[in-house]
Amino acid sequence: MTTYTITREVLPEQIVPGKRLGRHIWHDSRSRDYAVDESPAGALASMTWERHIPILDQGNVGSCTGNAMCGALGTSPIYDALPSGHSHLGEAEALRIYSEAEDIDGDGPYPPNDYGSYGLSVAKAAKNDGLIPGYLHAFSLSGLQTALQTGPVIVGVNWYTSMDSPDSRGLITVGGSVRGGHELAARQLDMAGGVIWLDNSWGPGWGLAGRCCIRFADFSRLMSEGGDVTVPLPLSEPPPQPVPWQHPDIQFGHDQRVIDWAAAAASGALNVPVNEAYAAQQYQAWRKARGYA
Repeated sequence: MTTYTITREVLPEQIVPGKRLGRHIWHDSRSRDYAVDESPAGALASMTWERHIPILDQGNVGSCTGNAMCGALGTSPIYDALPSGHSHLGEAEALRIYSEAEDIDGDGPYPPNDYGSYGLSVAKAAKNDGLIPGYLHAFSLSGLQTALQTGPVIVGVNWYTSMDSPDSRGLITVGGSVRGGHELAARQLDMAGGVIWLDNSWGPGWGLAGRCCIRFADFSRLMSEGGDVTVPLPLSEPPPQPVPWQHPDIQFGHDQRVIDWAAAAASGALNVPVNEAYAAQQYQAWRKARGYA
């Protein structure tokens, strides 16, 4: 019997008006079967993918995941392969994707509910909508660097208070305390400068025209703290096929406070050997943490 591990962790947010967050952790060990191939031909190169839509502004809604996915959809080569007549990739579409993701999470729609969401959920929403054929995952800095060789990605990380205010170069650094979790789109890699450029969703007046950059070392740290990278694929590519990983029982992240075994068992998708009473207890704790139990 194969055991899979699902981790769902709610990241409490210290709300700063105009700088909302809203990303939580949902890690599924089956994602390892859809990992980015970290052995590309040739050396890693600096890359910049063209964004065709403006920087968005999530305002005071916890919709960063929907905004990040909308940003990736609005960037080549994903944008170039979108079906004709697709919805305008503005704030309304970001909120629609966010609402669909909240339905996937089990606590939607938005409005009226605004509980935040996950990179995994907005990727599922975009796939369900026929905007992408599927998605891959990266689990390290090198995985992100490899993924950016072929297109944009979305990244979910802990967001520290120091990161609210980039310096004059647009650089954010890890410092202060964790204010919550945030999702951003990444479409530019500077190998010589040792930074990744991120598109935020707090409007063009934040950072450098709505963007910021982060050093490789800081990004690696955020990945070790339960960060994730979701890699949406353009419709010009076939749906990704799984490459079975050798250790499907791995547990992700540094903090396993909330493991949603009950939802996994109820879905019928997993075969999880776990005491039913413990499962029910953990599931109710998760719902209470979300504020809707």
